[in-house]
Amino acid sequence: MAEMKTDAAALAQEAGNFERISADLKTQIDQVESTAASLQGQWQGAAGQAAQAAVVRFQEAANKQKAELDEISTNIRQAGVQYQRADEEQQQALSSQMGF
Repeated sequence: MAEMKTDAAALAQEAGNFERISADLKTQIDQVESTAASLQGQWQGAAGQAAQAAVVRFQEAANKQKAELDEISTNIRQAGVQYQRADEEQQQALSSQMGF
């Protein structure tokens, strides 16, 4: 198995990447909603109902994906904090044992 190395800064950077992706997705959601709202008055009959239903399905799926991206980012940030805390505790324990 390949060795995995990380540190708190790398975890914070990756959390930032997920936050950027989430923000980009939110921008796309807003653009789709804006386009749908501007066209809504033109949607009529069965085709209009199908289009509205498609927009609702898109919103639900996209919002779920955004929430999951936000959760991943939060989890990565928390892991970074825990990693840093554990590293500091280990350093202090070693320093006290070695008399530093």
